[in-house]
Amino acid sequence: MLYEDYVYLFPPRPTMAIAPQAIGFYERMKWCAQVKKNGTCTVIFARGMNVMFKTRHNDDHKQWDPLPEHLRPFQTSSLEYNVYIAELVHNKTKETKNLLYVFDQIVKDGVQLVGTSFADRQTMLHEQFKGTNEGDSTRVNEHVVVANCYHSGFSALWNSLSSEADEGLVFKDGNAKLKPCFKEGVNGVWQTKCRKQTKNFTF
Repeated sequence: MLYEDYVYLFPPRPTMAIAPQAIGFYERMKWCAQVKKNGTCTVIFARGMNVMFKTRHNDDHKQWDPLPEHLRPFQTSSLEYNVYIAELVHNKTKETKNLLYVFDQIVKDGVQLVGTSFADRQTMLHEQFKGTNEGDSTRVNEHVVVANCYHSGFSALWNSLSSEADEGLVFKDGNAKLKPCFKEGVNGVWQTKCRKQTKNFTF
């Protein structure tokens, strides 16, 4: 499915939340886990040297302006689109600011990645962005990291979450295939989230 002109695409994100007691079920199902960051879901549209950041509601960020370090990893000499999904950790945290946590890609070199598995898209991401492994992510530069996947030890990972930037975990079926991203929620069935308890929600 070609993606040659800008059209907003809705980010794959979980629609269901689970209690921590259910974490082991997804490990037994052979799903993978990524740390869920406490931020704003962001869609990154990159074409050549132009990089545009949109919220999951198709709005511009109103309380954040990208730095040059946010642009450089996504800039290329190609005029074909690449579209990435990230969490912007900035407005909801006191100490962690200006951090883009990239966790998926839905367009590569002008082609919407419909039909590709989540696992294959993770391989694509990590082939593009090289850096230093920091556990839950790979550091590309001071302000951009790429999420790493865990395939075991989910409960220990959950218990290790301590940073203000860590909201919880997201579990994803690595074999699930991406559906067209023109409607919200169409890619929610192959992922679920578990959040640390706060005054706003229990999980």
